[in-house]
Amino acid sequence: MLENLKQKFPNALSNKLDTDDISEYVWFEDSIGMILGIPRSEITAEEIRLLELLFAPSFSQNDLTTFPNASWNSFLSEPNAPLPLTNWENVRFIHFKLTHDDFSNTDFEDAFLAFVPSDAAFVWENETAGILIETDKDGSLSKNELIAITSTLESDFYVKTRMFTGRFHPVNQELRHHRNQEKKCFDLAQVHLPDLKVADLADIIPHSLLKEQSFTNTKWYINEILGKTQQDIELIKTIKTYIECNSNATYAAKQLYIHRNSLQYRIDKFTERTGLDIRNFRHALTAYLILLLND
Repeated sequence: MLENLKQKFPNALSNKLDTDDISEYVWFEDSIGMILGIPRSEITAEEIRLLELLFAPSFSQNDLTTFPNASWNSFLSEPNAPLPLTNWENVRFIHFKLTHDDFSNTDFEDAFLAFVPSDAAFVWENETAGILIETDKDGSLSKNELIAITSTLESDFYVKTRMFTGRFHPVNQELRHHRNQEKKCFDLAQVHLPDLKVADLADIIPHSLLKEQSFTNTKWYINEILGKTQQDIELIKTIKTYIECNSNATYAAKQLYIHRNSLQYRIDKFTERTGLDIRNFRHALTAYLILLLND
């Protein structure tokens, strides 16, 4: 039967030696020992779970991302645990909190993962809270997509779901620190923005800065939002002036002595780099506070 699957997945492999990176494939083995590796980019989460009912997963210690949950759980919960072995370069944490646990955690996990377009790890922190660890390999879930997912999960499991999306970071020892900082932000979001199904840094930073004013945390917020944009003096001046001109593009362009099209180009550039749409009040407020702190 595995041989017949090649008609649906023509790029599937029958030998792990045929690829330099076996973690790019999902491997299955039949009762007579035949194996098949299907490219992860060509198979959905639902198809994987269906095939797992028919065939045994085929993996070894070198299949680094086939079953990553346990190693990520250990890394995030144990201070001295090693970084998980993985070929992922960048990941982000999507934190979630449920109002109750009157359902199977496995069913909820399977339902959530069915919406994820790429490799992911799922870590439960307790019966009603956890983290989806998402890589940027095959694109990532947008905020609107996550809002739609929460609505679907709520209707399927009759449970209120709240999420907080972190930012992508390189896979290194700093991930534990980023996760802890994001968890504090998520806790604040549940208090100050209880009606917001999916929150992110742009939503919670004003509340965070009012509550936590230490230099270390402030620096973290600046780095998370601006990153390398901190060195772009011209762009920072442009955005700060635009916001101070009450988001009036014509007036701001005159103040900066540039064409309005040039102003719009810089605004789009800032949005692309930071994820902040400063035409939105909440994002504009976050951007202005961050720029003031950066000064």
